[in-house]
Amino acid sequence: MSDKHKSGGADAARAVRFLAIKAAIFILVPLIAAIITVLMVL
Repeated sequence: MSDKHKSGGADAARAVRFLAIKAAIFILVPLIAAIITVLMVL
C-alpha cells in the first residue's frame, strides 16, 4: 500500500510539473511571437 501511495505522489508531482511547463509554454510562445512582431514592425 505504501509503495502505491508513494508512486501516486510521484505521479502527482510529475503531473504538476508537466502542467507548469505547459502553462509556461502557453504564456511564453505568444509573448515571444508578439516581441518578434513588434521588432518587425519597428
